[in-house]
Amino acid sequence: MKVSLKALGWAIRFFWIIALAFAVTCVYSITLIQASFGEPNITLTERELNIELPITFNNGGYYALTDFNLTSLIVDDQKSQIGRATSFIAKIRPQENMTFYQNIGFNLTQVLKHTRHLFNDSSLTLNGLGHLVYASMIPFSFEANITIPWGAPLHNFTIHELSFSLYNTTHVRLVVPISFQNHSPYFAVLGNMHVEILNDREQLMGTDALSLNVQSTANYVGQIELFINTALVTTTGEIRASFETNSFNYGPLVIPYE
Repeated sequence: MKVSLKALGWAIRFFWIIALAFAVTCVYSITLIQASFGEPNITLTERELNIELPITFNNGGYYALTDFNLTSLIVDDQKSQIGRATSFIAKIRPQENMTFYQNIGFNLTQVLKHTRHLFNDSSLTLNGLGHLVYASMIPFSFEANITIPWGAPLHNFTIHELSFSLYNTTHVRLVVPISFQNHSPYFAVLGNMHVEILNDREQLMGTDALSLNVQSTANYVGQIELFINTALVTTTGEIRASFETNSFNYGPLVIPYE
């Protein structure tokens, strides 16, 4: 009986030595794991913006990483989710260095229907949420964020002072200068801008269309020219601008004039 108790005592000691060694090597081994996000590659296809994100895992530890799930979310400056993607890797062996790519796409039409994204520069945030099992028994989670600049395609859209001049006895000439900057680093603004001029009685004084070909980060300066019946002209009213482009449709944007 004494021999059995002594053997049991040695077995318990041995178990704790193994458990302690495993715990120590696990803790140390975790410090040898490195994860990093590379520079995202952003491309435009049709009306979808696709972000290809390279993710590198260097498992410099002594144990395998298994059941690796990575979820990436794109949120705007209002914390609204606009894109999501999930990846799964069954196993990353000890001393293995692995790079994989996660593709996250979002629809430009859905994003650009909000005026804040059309007219105001801001930023998007790419959140990476990872879950894995370490050494086949220890769950582990991590989180990382990347900020992606968002440039408004119609930044500082401005209707400048209207210019009226007498054309003949029945009509006046109206010139409406328009300008904006395409701050988007991702796409050009290609399409048309339709402009309507209404007087203070909401009568249509005239309409015109401008062709747009504004490359990424370029400025636009243009004007519409209308010949308006004198009886319709009022000193106040409103301008309605609508856009039909390769990347978005929007309008009307209503701007009063006085």
